[in-house]
Amino acid sequence: MKKLFVLAAASVAALTTTTSCGLVGAKLTTDVDTLAYAIGVDLGNMVFQFDSTLNVDIVAAALKDVYAKRSKLTREQAGAFIQEYMTVGLARKNAAAGQEFIEKAVKNGAQTLPSGLAYKIDKPGSDKKIALGDSIYVKYTLTLPNGQELERATEAVPMLLQKSRLIEGWIEGLPLVGEGGQITLFLPGDLAYGEMGTPGGIGPNQALKFDIEVTKVVPGEQPAEE
Repeated sequence: MKKLFVLAAASVAALTTTTSCGLVGAKLTTDVDTLAYAIGVDLGNMVFQFDSTLNVDIVAAALKDVYAKRSKLTREQAGAFIQEYMTVGLARKNAAAGQEFIEKAVKNGAQTLPSGLAYKIDKPGSDKKIALGDSIYVKYTLTLPNGQELERATEAVPMLLQKSRLIEGWIEGLPLVGEGGQITLFLPGDLAYGEMGTPGGIGPNQALKFDIEVTKVVPGEQPAEE
């Protein structure tokens, strides 16, 4: 939380340029008004990426309270709460949401493994099955439980099925299909990126959904490109 937002000069310049023709409703008649709006846009994007379920009205109310010098939290208290939320509260929230996500997948026909991984085999593929140490080429789409798409690989991506290279959910799930197979994996947080999450998108204990197509399996060899 050291950097709350970054305001790109190029973005501000572009926004200023379009004020007269594209933002008439906002009444941005001065550079200062445009700057204020640009900061709001940047802050709004940051808040959305932080947690898209936050109540935007409360965020706006906090901004007004700060300007009116009647904030319900000091800056230090706010920072401490955010830190605690990021390390404890968000992880707990995501774990609970992830459990509901997996349960819903099972109700909709997914099968489960003892580890908690849920899966649907959309196409079993050939008898050329995947084993640990194999090289695989896959197309995939990664989405969050709320349906937000984080990543899509429309071209086959080479990977090595090795525990040090891939998340546990893939290590367990991919051997369930063969070459040409298609599978949907519903990963609880502990089979994805765990309590650490990843910078820029995947929170602590975040459940994930992967739609995967295995286009090629090369037994025991590393892909030519990575």
